[in-house]
Amino acid sequence: MTLVRKNNRSLSYYKIVLYPTLFNDYLVIHHCGLHCSKSSKKHYFSSKKEALLSSLNIISAKKAEGFELLSS
Repeated sequence: MTLVRKNNRSLSYYKIVLYPTLFNDYLVIHHCGLHCSKSSKKHYFSSKKEALLSSLNIISAKKAEGFELLSS
């Protein structure tokens, strides 16, 4: 899922991706684009439910910062 925030002169994005792993757990990777750290943040979760709840928490926090879902 990609979130974007448009300012007068710039466009920032934040990307969140959920992957199942080979060890029956889930990996959530999130990182931001312009004007942010280039490193990704990775978190492992033992269940899909935990991973989805974490992703939703990240999305809620980013929406509070002015990000919106990228419409395709």
